[in-house]
Amino acid sequence: MARSEKWLLGVLGLLLVATSAYAWHLGDLRANTIAFEWVFFGAFTLYGLASFWVLSKGQVGYSVIIGIFALSIAAQGILVFTRPTLSDDMFRYVWDGRVQAHDISPYLYPPSAPQLSFLRDSTIYPSINRNLVVTVYPPAAEATYAILWRIWPDNIHWFQGAMAAGGLIAGILLVGLLRDLGRPTVRVLIYLWSPLLTFETAHSAHIDGLMLPLLVGAWWARVRERDGWAGFLLGVATAMKFYPALLLPFIWRPRDPRGRWSMPLAFGAAIGLFYLPYWFTSGASVLGYLPDYFQEKFNISPLVAALTHVLGGFKLYTINGLTLVELGALFVAVGWAVLNPASDAETALRRCIWPISIITLLSQNLFSWYMLWLLPLLAIFVQPSNIKVGWLRLPRLDAWTGWWLFCGLIGFSYTFFIEWTPVSAAIQAQFFPLYGFLLISFVISLWKKFASYTNQHSIPQRLN
Repeated sequence: MARSEKWLLGVLGLLLVATSAYAWHLGDLRANTIAFEWVFFGAFTLYGLASFWVLSKGQVGYSVIIGIFALSIAAQGILVFTRPTLSDDMFRYVWDGRVQAHDISPYLYPPSAPQLSFLRDSTIYPSINRNLVVTVYPPAAEATYAILWRIWPDNIHWFQGAMAAGGLIAGILLVGLLRDLGRPTVRVLIYLWSPLLTFETAHSAHIDGLMLPLLVGAWWARVRERDGWAGFLLGVATAMKFYPALLLPFIWRPRDPRGRWSMPLAFGAAIGLFYLPYWFTSGASVLGYLPDYFQEKFNISPLVAALTHVLGGFKLYTINGLTLVELGALFVAVGWAVLNPASDAETALRRCIWPISIITLLSQNLFSWYMLWLLPLLAIFVQPSNIKVGWLRLPRLDAWTGWWLFCGLIGFSYTFFIEWTPVSAAIQAQFFPLYGFLLISFVISLWKKFASYTNQHSIPQRLN
């Protein structure tokens, strides 16, 4: 690789680090939402240029990979020392860790309960959201909070650093996964330099940061046909964040004697490993606030709004009706995947976009960090087009590019905090480009199938 290209990549990375420094300068990002939006989309523009550079590259030297990681660490390291303001979820993590350190189950009492009054302070407790209800987080997440709190009690930057480290470890695993799939390892940049990853782990400290290495590890184990490990890691990820369970049918190998039972059994064992201890102390309360959480609404897409209107016309209770639509779509996708198992590991990983798409497109409560599980797949499957501009190669006009763009445009969801109300134009800016890419990809796919069918069934003309 030419020295000038290395300099170009280095400059883009340093500018990304500068966006983190400016975000640190802003302080409260909710109070400065508009300024933060400029920072986020400035970072996404730089990241986009770097991603387009990556699409033009094959294998590169280790020094480039190390540089990509170093610049990501620098950008995230700055944000680790900011106070989380885009989300207050992390304060609940610290609180739940404190509660467990006093041998009390976090599923038994809400923070406002009189039984926990002796644990309240002036730093963590006032920042907790939903302090009138018990925790929503699954047992593996709660076990993590308990461990982190015991190592460094009540230190919010320690929790931020742990979540950021999880995202970076996932990047290391992704390098191995890319190599085994025959992809250039430099593609890890598409994951590591995403401002979505940087702000949602290092700043907001979402538990998804520690779920990511489990998820990437499960995908890598599937590629290496280590079905037991794939099932176990996916089970731990599910016990930490619930939704990775949807991926099991898509990476399962039901027709392979080695993977038929080992993957689902290991998955179930991992779930039991974390749920049983909390079940013994909390009983059915181990589900926490989760059933009520599914009733909440945020960042509702135009598609969901349209379905709500249609279901309302049929006199269906909107939330239950939409849930049935979502579950029905998942049931069809899962059924098809089980009856038609992927022929190889790459196809299995590619199919993971199906449940992710269904959940995202039909969600009534879509926060930006919910898209973190898609970033590793984008690093694998975003493909270059034939259009090259200097050192950059534009991505292909397909669904994967649409999802890549969506993982940047979802930053518009934070406009909610400007006046604490949904901004219709911001929601449309997020979703309409994605709808367009999905429609174009669908039309191209249909055309290719039609052309293939026509070629196979055409009658050759006789030569006179």
